[in-house]
Amino acid sequence: MIRFIITTAFFLVIALLGYNYFYGTAQEKEQAQEIFSKGAEVVGAGADLLKSEYHKFQSGKYDEALDNINNLLSKVKEQGGELREEIDSWKQRKEHWDQKQNDLRTLLNSDSDFINEEKVKKAIAALEKEREILEGEGKRLKEKAE
Repeated sequence: MIRFIITTAFFLVIALLGYNYFYGTAQEKEQAQEIFSKGAEVVGAGADLLKSEYHKFQSGKYDEALDNINNLLSKVKEQGGELREEIDSWKQRKEHWDQKQNDLRTLLNSDSDFINEEKVKKAIAALEKEREILEGEGKRLKEKAE
């Protein structure tokens, strides 16, 4: 949204300067020409700066900085790999938990007279504890990923 506003404002200023340059009063034409000439000076200075920095780059000024960035990116990639493995492990345990939950629901909905209520209560309690652990680990992984 802000990018759109800035872009629109930029083009509005350019359009206004162009209008004043061709159709404005003498004072407006002079002001627009002065702004355009200053803009050309800025562009020329920017081009000179880029040429100078390019020559410095060719002579090896930025080699150490680029090596540092490469090392940093390698470390981030390694850590990302470890984080990805943790997330994959968490997803597998969650899928296993989902399967246990579905099995328990199927058992409870089966209308069987052979259901041992004590075993079902223990299974529900174990499933709830496992859910809390998975939830906590999921939040930790989410924070770590951000």
